Amino acid sequence: MDTVLDWTGRLSPAEAAAGALAGNLALFALALLAGGLLVRRFGDRRVTPPPAPPDRRERVLTLVAVLLNSAVGLLGWQLWRAGWIRLTADVGPRAPADLLLFSLVMDALMYGGHWLAHRRRLYRLAHELHHGYPDPRPATLFVLHPLEVLGFGGAWITVLCLWPGMSVLALSGYIGVNLVFGLLGHLGVEPFPARVRRLAVFRWVALPMFHAGHHADPAVNLGFYTTVWDRLFGTIDPRYDARRAAPDPAHP
Repeated sequence: MDTVLDWTGRLSPAEAAAGALAGNLALFALALLAGGLLVRRFGDRRVTPPPAPPDRRERVLTLVAVLLNSAVGLLGWQLWRAGWIRLTADVGPRAPADLLLFSLVMDALMYGGHWLAHRRRLYRLAHELHHGYPDPRPATLFVLHPLEVLGFGGAWITVLCLWPGMSVLALSGYIGVNLVFGLLGHLGVEPFPARVRRLAVFRWVALPMFHAGHHADPAVNLGFYTTVWDRLFGTIDPRYDARRAAPDPAHP
């Protein structure tokens, strides 16, 4: 990890920008590929109606989101070079601890930001655009108003600046966690079978059908990685646990 940090620190701004763009394009391609495979494999477990074909605005918004995410990554690199963000090469027990705590902090901030985004004036300003696609597909994860992309990026950059030394391994893991939860929440299908969904851990860890429920009813299920904040503040869909435990569709 020290070698990776040393190599990254020697990049020029142009090289760092190219690397950020390449990384975000790779994440986007991975989301589309993995999401497409999951949708085809579990198409008999739809939790939202099939989406309409993508339109031009959807394609433009996904491209803008990838470019803005790349810009946020470049900003993070510059702040790290300037000493505002502190990264460590720790691969011991601190790395999973950093990953868990950082994910929980971001989950709380994202719930709060999502709640604010649904206040009437703010909703019309930005978040209403995302809900213009109520029947999600994997690419819908990237269909966001530019202000929302920058808002999320600004939140995690701010938390990183306040963190007393984040493990690079944990930071990489968080990028993966965020992509996985975002992708699963926009599949439009539920890949986990009933016997898994009924496990106690999934009372608290958000299933794909949790965020799909938010697309169906924007007043509920505002959380991202967990259901903790929705349960605490009363914004969880009262039918969610029954749906989570419901049997899978019978195969012919």
